[in-house]
Amino acid sequence: MKPHRYIQSVAIAFVLALGNNATAYCQSPQNNPASSSQAQKVKDQVQKLGVANKVTVILLTGKEYYGSISKIESDSFEIAEVDLKQRIAFDYKDVKKARKGYGGWNYFSGKRVNPRTNLIAGIAVVGGLFGLAIFAASQTK
Repeated sequence: MKPHRYIQSVAIAFVLALGNNATAYCQSPQNNPASSSQAQKVKDQVQKLGVANKVTVILLTGKEYYGSISKIESDSFEIAEVDLKQRIAFDYKDVKKARKGYGGWNYFSGKRVNPRTNLIAGIAVVGGLFGLAIFAASQTK
């Protein structure tokens, strides 16, 4: 019985030791050519939008910020964040995407809604109601 417990203990310790370092093995290197092209793409997006335009900034981590562009520099830009009511600076290399505009506040989810998604949902609802009205009209005689 004792050798069995010893093997179990060693196996559990081995799995825990490797489990803690698994994220280090999965990370990609920071200085790859794709990140510089991504940074240039974001820089072009921000410069195309220009100062004082509404923007949604999506970071590489997935976090989103909404506001108006207040300053554009060679390696970073700054927005006046509408929800936090403060200015936030972003390096181009940390941003995944900068998109024009930001949607209204969704009171159910507590998040802002992508204006394009909101438009698509509105069209679907109106189309569904229109289809229902045509169906109801065809059933009555």
